Amino acid sequence: MIKETPRQRRYFKTKATILQAAQEIITEKGLDGLSLRELARRIDYSPSGLYEYFNSKDEIVAAIRAEGLELMRNYLKRVPADLSPAERLVQMGLAYLEFAQDHPEYFRLIFSHLTASRSSFNQKIDEGSPYHLLLQAVRAVIEAEELTLGEEYSLQEIAYSFWSLVHGMAMLRQTHLRHFQADFERIHRRTLRIFAEGLKNKQLSAA
Repeated sequence: MIKETPRQRRYFKTKATILQAAQEIITEKGLDGLSLRELARRIDYSPSGLYEYFNSKDEIVAAIRAEGLELMRNYLKRVPADLSPAERLVQMGLAYLEFAQDHPEYFRLIFSHLTASRSSFNQKIDEGSPYHLLLQAVRAVIEAEELTLGEEYSLQEIAYSFWSLVHGMAMLRQTHLRHFQADFERIHRRTLRIFAEGLKNKQLSAA
């Protein structure tokens, strides 16, 4: 293992500081509120000096997005692989909700300010993305129960339905219901199980 030099440690520490400050600005002012001048002011640095670490504002935003997506992916990967397919899908939904609760800044940045890398279901999915893990989990439920899908209701559409359900719960908890008192963990778990059981017990087709 190669030991980092003091200069390298300072470089990576400054780079992390830049990303943290940029994330704070985006959370406060939105993506349009992020500028290299404001970012430099926040960390007491010169705007030109930022180019030693990043080539542009877009590169900074991309780095933050990558950090957040990797963190979310790690939450989803914690779900044990030896669970039944339906229960594993439920647990992945709960892991998604846990990520949103533990890291609200990343969650809001990813989904409120940044668009998806794909523009249609027909485009290739990045196998390193959190969505790919979700898609695999939904596919496992379908394959285990030998469901026949209607031609008009695809695997990705089912995954989107599940994602919408989980994401809606996460957003409500962070916004409109952030001060509401209820046993949301129980509600979330039960709701996701109802969805998973629906996949197990019904033949899905287009309406």
